[in-house]
Amino acid sequence: MAKRTKVRSKPVKAKERSVLEMTSVQARSFFLKQESYCRVELPAYFQFRTILSAVAKALKGKSLAEMSSKPHQHEGVNYSLLSNKDGRHAWRPFQLIHPALYVSLVDQITTPDKWAFILDRFKRFYELKNFTCLSIPVQSLSKRKDSAAQILQWWQGVEQQSIELAMEYEYVFHADITDCYGSIYTHSIVWALHGKPAGKDKDKRTDKSLIGNVIDWHIQDMRHGQTNGIPQGSALMDFIAEMVLGFADLELSEKLKRSGITEYRILRYRDDYRVFVNNPQVGEAVLKSLTEVLIGLGMKLNTSKTTGSESVISSALKPDKRAWLRSRQGDANLQKHLLIIHAHGLDYPNAGSLVIALTHFHQRLGRVKRLQNPRVLISIAIDIAYSSPRTFPVCAAIVSKLLRFLDTEAERAQVLATIYKKLSKLPNTGLMEVWLQRIGHFYDFCPAYIENLCKLVKAEKVGLWNNDWITAKELKRALSATAVFDRAAFKAMKPVVPSKEVEMFASEVY
Repeated sequence: MAKRTKVRSKPVKAKERSVLEMTSVQARSFFLKQESYCRVELPAYFQFRTILSAVAKALKGKSLAEMSSKPHQHEGVNYSLLSNKDGRHAWRPFQLIHPALYVSLVDQITTPDKWAFILDRFKRFYELKNFTCLSIPVQSLSKRKDSAAQILQWWQGVEQQSIELAMEYEYVFHADITDCYGSIYTHSIVWALHGKPAGKDKDKRTDKSLIGNVIDWHIQDMRHGQTNGIPQGSALMDFIAEMVLGFADLELSEKLKRSGITEYRILRYRDDYRVFVNNPQVGEAVLKSLTEVLIGLGMKLNTSKTTGSESVISSALKPDKRAWLRSRQGDANLQKHLLIIHAHGLDYPNAGSLVIALTHFHQRLGRVKRLQNPRVLISIAIDIAYSSPRTFPVCAAIVSKLLRFLDTEAERAQVLATIYKKLSKLPNTGLMEVWLQRIGHFYDFCPAYIENLCKLVKAEKVGLWNNDWITAKELKRALSATAVFDRAAFKAMKPVVPSKEVEMFASEVY
């Protein structure tokens, strides 16, 4: 008999790693990455590696208190980058946390003993039988960006698990928290990590050995002493939010257990809850208990977005995605293709499916060699961005490709001026200005930008963070805002925005 050859299969490499799977050293490195510090989509010439590295070097072996006074007594310690949320009056303040406070907080939570304590606390949250949290920050172990890996975590976890749970449950209830990050009570971080009794004990409120206190104080220092709200826009704050939300899961689990409610499953992605039950009355009881738990933590459910459904599979998909899957998604004619996307945007402004549809159009446009009347397509793309500001980076990339089909530099500059005039009608458009500058500087288009990041590019002397509370000269030198602008990368930019600059992934989730 011939000798059988033993075949060894190669182990499957993981595509991402949860922060809870990291050592303290790995976690520190992860949080100090540029992509972890700033989750906002910015042009590639804005980078934070240099300033974070310089601050980390200045703080090495020292405490921030040795090098500063009292940051909570100063306004504007963090830098807010305003983004219009709905094309009207709603807006979202993404914050670039003061690098000194950011690095200091990372150093504090990733000391070996504190990190071990935090992981142990999360283990308690993860032991909950009926709960699955799918929003812990992850690091990509492939060429994919961390942010793309995080979104795929949602798709593979929440959406796919929701579909699977249709075999076990007849009903699903959807709920989310109103202004989650803006309503988190900073003292609740202490409750989450050390329990409410310890958090409310007056003698322990000044205990520097409690990492919950250290986090609380750092956040208050960032926000002029405020105890309501945490900054939005970094993996670090996403992780801290998970501490409070994990504690809410624990409180809800215990509350439901006391009520005798055991037949349910909850999938949570940050502040987005999906409650699976076989009895709608049980679903209502879970939501009632969740409301009471959140009130105790200073938060509340968004009643306008709280819904129930008997169709578990169809409601596993977001409404905009369901509509897009049922619709005609393209056309051989470029203008008709973009108008189809425009119509979808009117029905579902700022939707994820809208971003993906525009991404596909951007890719298609890259293969076009000749085009008649590009101004029409530019007008449609800008109108999409006007109603759905979330799409502005990819719309700016589309416009950058369309501008090349115009005949003269003067015509390109005139079109950009018209775009700027239209977008100026919107409030809080800092992020839009950043991307308009990215595509406009090649054509000598240089309006009076309001956004400070734009002023950095124009070599104007501006500060992003308030450093008045910093006393050490070495640390002040490390905090130069000019380090944020990479002039060499700026000069290397091409007029047409490449796909890799604005696309996280193409068609993996839609």
